[in-house]
Amino acid sequence: MPQLIPSTTPIRTFEDHEGTVMAVAVFPDRRRMISGSDDQILRIWDLETGVVLKKMEGHRNEVWALAVSRDGQIIASGDRDGELIVWHGETGESLTQPIKAHSECIKSLDFSQDSTVVATGSRDGIKLWCTKTWKMQGEPIDCGYVYCIRYSPSGELLAIITPQNIQIYNSGSRERVASFTAHTKWNRYRSLAWTPDNTRLLSGGTNADPTIQEWDPLTWQQVGHPWRGHTGGINAIAIHPDGTLVASAAYRDKHVRLWRLSDQQTIAIFQHSSPLSISFSVDGRHILSGGGDNNLKISEWAVPKSFHSKILAITTARHACVMGDLSTAEELLAQDIHTDANDHTSYAHRSFVMARKHNWDHALEDAIKSISIQPSLTGYISKGIALCGKGLIREARAAFDVASMFTNKDPDTNHFLLLIKAIALFNAAQHEEAMVLVNELTAACPDADILGCRVVETYLRVQLGIEAFHGARHDEAADHFTAAVNSSAFSSKLIHQRYEDLTVLFGWDLESLLLTTHQKRCQAFLSAGKSDEALEAHKYMMDAIDDSAKSSCLDWSNEFIERCRVLAAQDVRILGAEIPGQDQGGYDAEPNFFHGMHQVRVKYFLSFLSLTAHHSCLKIPGHDLNSTIGVSKDSGSP
Repeated sequence: MPQLIPSTTPIRTFEDHEGTVMAVAVFPDRRRMISGSDDQILRIWDLETGVVLKKMEGHRNEVWALAVSRDGQIIASGDRDGELIVWHGETGESLTQPIKAHSECIKSLDFSQDSTVVATGSRDGIKLWCTKTWKMQGEPIDCGYVYCIRYSPSGELLAIITPQNIQIYNSGSRERVASFTAHTKWNRYRSLAWTPDNTRLLSGGTNADPTIQEWDPLTWQQVGHPWRGHTGGINAIAIHPDGTLVASAAYRDKHVRLWRLSDQQTIAIFQHSSPLSISFSVDGRHILSGGGDNNLKISEWAVPKSFHSKILAITTARHACVMGDLSTAEELLAQDIHTDANDHTSYAHRSFVMARKHNWDHALEDAIKSISIQPSLTGYISKGIALCGKGLIREARAAFDVASMFTNKDPDTNHFLLLIKAIALFNAAQHEEAMVLVNELTAACPDADILGCRVVETYLRVQLGIEAFHGARHDEAADHFTAAVNSSAFSSKLIHQRYEDLTVLFGWDLESLLLTTHQKRCQAFLSAGKSDEALEAHKYMMDAIDDSAKSSCLDWSNEFIERCRVLAAQDVRILGAEIPGQDQGGYDAEPNFFHGMHQVRVKYFLSFLSLTAHHSCLKIPGHDLNSTIGVSKDSGSP
């Protein structure tokens, strides 16, 4: 890679603080940023105009840490004297008086995923605070001097960095599940960050070991080699919203570095006088860094355009697409287009929304408009999907072929493009071609994202199973669902986060895919008259899914068990009618033997029902065994 020349000119600066900017965070609404400083004051900024919207006074010492809740409703800040103050996320007004949380400086704090708990860390360990009462929950976690705390995106784990090691705790039970040595020597600057899909934890080293290390949460082993580039301790790490890029700030070498996660390469360097804090904007297009020494301001740096999310940029409509609120997504994108009539990206994204609404004419019109403004990867993907929706398969293949010219020969992007093509062809009833493409891709690219191939293959198999089920081909449906259940696609519980682009593009409900597949498999066996297999499938399902999934399907499970009982009763009557007293030749057919075998089978069958029914002791309305279990966030989607 050629030598990178540091950029020395930010696109904008935010100036008002009278002390070192120790922490920055961007609100989920994309419109505002908050910063904390050793001038003891927090400031809320308007990201569009750059003006200070609110100065928040209340701390009596330097503000060293702050965090915004996931919903943007609460701000928590901690100072050098160990005091915690809670603020209203909209108004900036204090919700509490200063809480003496620790005897010394609060080095770090973080909100739990559901915003019900704030974790604070200092020399005396970790304390957890209820966000309703602001009382401490339980006893402190005795883990030593804490430099950084970060909840995992799943909310299940709490990562802590101390002078000696990195410690991982179960956030519910508070049990330590892992402890390992990260960087080589002690120094007071350390940092942590999780990737959005929960599959990696990054740690930043010290002046003695100024590297970033990557950890696998399944094994807690280091992944690859340390990332080298900084010459001073790494004070802060931030992850791009789509999980592809990493930003790091080092006070000593006065650099902010932008890294590509896939190959750990530095792709940009920004020169900022003594940066201590860092954050990405919500849309991922900018980096915000806070500084010290003679540079008491926040600098905004542009992420190079070539490294924006290649398939789908983070947009105002993305969250609405993920939630299935397509009307809101369409409205937001229409506003973007109204603001800039030459915004080719927004036209392509609206084409995706129209495709999910099955408005194929509008989808194709937007795709063509996007390409006419500026040919792009996203534009040709949207055209290929729209053409498949209209049944124009040959033209769709051509559009996907042209899309490959805009991947910059990046293998990961090419790989994902082919998966999108396979899904679009499958949705256009080209089932065999789609499955062959996915299987060939898996075989040809063993070093690529095999899990992605497995997820797509599994989802398509579920679709084939649903189609067979609706056609009353129940044995065939059961085979498809069994293959899907046995797939390695379910090896990760966070596939819905890792492959969120598939939800945005096609409305796939990956979060409930495992439960959906199991339920459909049970139904298929039952409809095929295979009661024993149906019960085995139900028991296997209840053993495989977690407690939350069990709670969500209790009503369905009760109805399924009841239908099995009805079938068992029918079995009893049929078997009873078939037990002969004599054979056709008039000889004794040993009725006691046949009756005994019949009783054994029925007894086993009913005891199996009793065993599986213990999972279904509570009725929850809202589920119908006979209804189609959807695997899409879009009503009516195939």
